[in-house]
Amino acid sequence: MLYNENAASAHYLMGYFDSNEEAADAWTDLRKVFKKLPESPEYGKLEDRDWKEAYKANLHPWQHGRLHWVPAWQKDGYPVPAGDAVVYFDAGLAFGTGDHPTTRLCAMRLLDYIEGKDAAKIKVNDAGCGSGILALSAAKLGCKNVHGFDRDEEAVRVSLENRESNSLSPESVIFTHAGLESGLQDAGLADVVLANIISDVLCIYADNLLAAVAPGGVLALSGILAKEQDAVKKVFEAKAKAAWGSVRTDGRVMGEWSDVALWRP
Repeated sequence: MLYNENAASAHYLMGYFDSNEEAADAWTDLRKVFKKLPESPEYGKLEDRDWKEAYKANLHPWQHGRLHWVPAWQKDGYPVPAGDAVVYFDAGLAFGTGDHPTTRLCAMRLLDYIEGKDAAKIKVNDAGCGSGILALSAAKLGCKNVHGFDRDEEAVRVSLENRESNSLSPESVIFTHAGLESGLQDAGLADVVLANIISDVLCIYADNLLAAVAPGGVLALSGILAKEQDAVKKVFEAKAKAAWGSVRTDGRVMGEWSDVALWRP
């Protein structure tokens, strides 16, 4: 359905229905509230496909340093170099296919922090874990204390499935159903806190996220549009200086997306 209010600004409203008749009834009801809508919408027909599976056609493996993310259905055809870490995943209906820049930016921060350290001694918390790909990556890279949580029950279910498909024990990565505030509190302080969440939510929970970082640790924030990076950085820098005394920050841009990293003294 398309509604063009004026030539300078086009507004689109789309709905999906089993028939044109159902769509027409819904449009009639909508016009009772929004009387400026045109009398008739535009109709189109979607081809009959398994949309849950359709995304797989354009999803490919990704590698950074010694970390590899490989779609589960490509496992047999992807050679992994000796000594490298690999996560096989299927996002299902959860966020986290591994192809989004924000997920990759978080993974790069994790790799940067681990480099040159004993990974077994590094604790990682993945706030808003989605498909669990970042938490699973930490475990595959050798971290022994890894927690992931999400407010979406479907995301937790998919994370648990991905943990099993990667032959990781329940103790290696703990996944729980929780919101940001309770999830961070229950997981406790971590050396690496990963939060791939939209900017508005990050800023609302800035105090909680900063309080979850152990001394000497890093807070990696993503889900941030590149145009929003400076604003998010400003919010977190001010709060980090108040909470930690001082802070070192950095930001990267990947396409239209970005991250912000803050290191606690």
